[in-house]
Amino acid sequence: MEKNVLSSLLRINRHYRRFIKAALLPHRYIGVMHLIVLYAARRPGASQEEIACFYALDKTSVARDARRLEELGHLTRRTAPENRRQYQLFLTYAGERMIGIIDGVTAQYGQTLSANISPEDWRLLAGLLVRLEENACSAP
Repeated sequence: MEKNVLSSLLRINRHYRRFIKAALLPHRYIGVMHLIVLYAARRPGASQEEIACFYALDKTSVARDARRLEELGHLTRRTAPENRRQYQLFLTYAGERMIGIIDGVTAQYGQTLSANISPEDWRLLAGLLVRLEENACSAP
């Protein structure tokens, strides 16, 4: 039973990644750039390491994509006052505008995903997924 659930979650994630990749490509977003922008919007001044840890991503990928976002003018990286080897990330106006685009793409995919699912079933699924995520985060 668990194999089917995990397999389904992985396939849904692959479809979502393909969908968001295609939708954000015209904005020159690749890799995990959208995740960095979303995190920096929620937590201005977050470090690249914090983002890598939260999303369970490779630190090098986060650093590379943060640099690309800075080159696009969507992010500024400032040296952390307490640790000169660490960068704090802040969105620019262009980065803030991308939040609406990313949210729109995510909402569009969410509508497709939730077709023919009742609000009650959706709430139940959301609760179960939160518990799964908590279990995943506590795994070694």
